[in-house]
Amino acid sequence: MDEKTGKATQLLWKKDSTKNASEEAVFNLYPIRNSLPFIEDVVVIWNIYSTIRQIESTFRNLKTDLDLRSIYHKNNKATMGHLHPGLLAYWLVNTTRYQLKGHGINYGCKEIGIGNTQKLVTTLGTNPYGQSIKTIKCTQPAEKLKQLTEILGLPPNIKRKKSVVHKMVSQKNKAQ
Repeated sequence: MDEKTGKATQLLWKKDSTKNASEEAVFNLYPIRNSLPFIEDVVVIWNIYSTIRQIESTFRNLKTDLDLRSIYHKNNKATMGHLHPGLLAYWLVNTTRYQLKGHGINYGCKEIGIGNTQKLVTTLGTNPYGQSIKTIKCTQPAEKLKQLTEILGLPPNIKRKKSVVHKMVSQKNKAQ
């Protein structure tokens, strides 16, 4: 302590290693309550817990990405219509993750979402003959996305498509 100002100028400390030795021994333990009496193997219980944790994490991300947050529906049909896209999206994400793990890539739901960086661009125009011309082209995928599509065996991108769209004349107009 500085005697002129009365302020501390240094701090000295020493850890008492005997005091918390028993607490440090159990520091890395993780208690999980189990109501499945037929499963006694700790590794199996941990794997079940990890799977449930992954499912919950994926659904949490998908609910955000697909805007499937809690909505109170008036009937079961509306609820199921809301739930099915979430289940389908989960199935797709989980299948993709499983295939990537086979190649040593442990991506989560958010990393797999890099697929939304590639866009499909549709251009419409009219030629001098009054015909509508539609061109569809895919943007170039990012390098990570190229890697993923190669591993998953997906086509790298959609080829450019050009078509002439003829105007439809309704039967009503033809009769007049």
